[in-house]
Amino acid sequence: MTAEFIIRLILAAIACGAIGMERQMCGKGAGLRTHVLIGMGSALFMIVSKYGFADVLSLNHVGLDPSRIAAQVVTGVGFIGAGNILVRNQNIVGLTTAADIWVTAAIGMVIGSGMYELGIYGSVMTLLVLEVFHQLTFRLMNKNYHLQLTLVNGNTVSMLDWFKQQKIKTDLVSLQENEDHEVVAIDIQLHATTSIEDLLRLLKGMAGVKGVSIS
Repeated sequence: MTAEFIIRLILAAIACGAIGMERQMCGKGAGLRTHVLIGMGSALFMIVSKYGFADVLSLNHVGLDPSRIAAQVVTGVGFIGAGNILVRNQNIVGLTTAADIWVTAAIGMVIGSGMYELGIYGSVMTLLVLEVFHQLTFRLMNKNYHLQLTLVNGNTVSMLDWFKQQKIKTDLVSLQENEDHEVVAIDIQLHATTSIEDLLRLLKGMAGVKGVSIS
């Protein structure tokens, strides 16, 4: 029986560690070690909850609810997840990490209870949501444009800094310097909620900008 429990721990560590590796590669604070520990801890609690009181239950007039320890795992993981949710610059960050920690604990509990296939499928589906859905959302929620800016000499760096402050991703394509102006070609990436027309009007009204065209 002990060997089977060890196998469950190893599987929980692998399944949850795969999720943690993806999070670590994305530069998140809760990475490989955190997810492995959460998965193993959840599996251990599930094993104890399911098998740890067999000797006590054999006694007369003793009745226990084997789900009580497992239920407390959900509460404990909730505190860990809540610690990852922060507000930065009026934006809420950490929701996805908190959610994947919650799912990781569930996967550990499932494997700890002996439902190996369900735990592995859960891990694979979590990875698909984190990676594939992220790419899909990124493409659907962002639009690419090619801009050509005519600027007063020496304004290119400040213009690129301005785009950065506005959280607009830019890629400098070319820079042509003339006697009295610079022609800068850049690719920009706008969120779907940002109007390109409003951006063009804003750029045309800025000091140091002689002309703006889009293609």
